[in-house]
Amino acid sequence: MDNNSQGSTSSTPSNKRGYLLLVEDEPVVQANNKMVLERRGYALRQAYTLEEARAMVAEELPRAIILDIQLPDGNGLDLLHEVRKVSNIPVLVLTAMGTPKDIIKGLEAGGDDYLTKPHDLHTFLKRLEALLHKSNVAIDKREESS
Repeated sequence: MDNNSQGSTSSTPSNKRGYLLLVEDEPVVQANNKMVLERRGYALRQAYTLEEARAMVAEELPRAIILDIQLPDGNGLDLLHEVRKVSNIPVLVLTAMGTPKDIIKGLEAGGDDYLTKPHDLHTFLKRLEALLHKSNVAIDKREESS
């Protein structure tokens, strides 16, 4: 998917380190998350299925992933396992599955944070920004030691 394709936006100065990948099959949730992130200036790509997400990650690793678990063609945790084999990019699991067992499973699979739907958009944004901040600090420390 190129930058002119549906669901992607061009980079802005606030996200010079790449795009955020929204993996969500519910159009209303996808639209609301996209709106709040675009207002903050993030470059986005959107996937509605597991296969779309896999293709985008294979093309270019995102800066972070917002990942639903229940997708029409599979389990989002499968993508999380695949990403964790090659990267420690931040992953915010955002799903309707909210039992303590579900949350533990998502975090043990490699999720950096876990938020259940329906979700407050302000809380979503702040938790994602906290993950991005931690990731940037880690990147900056590695660059300083080089």
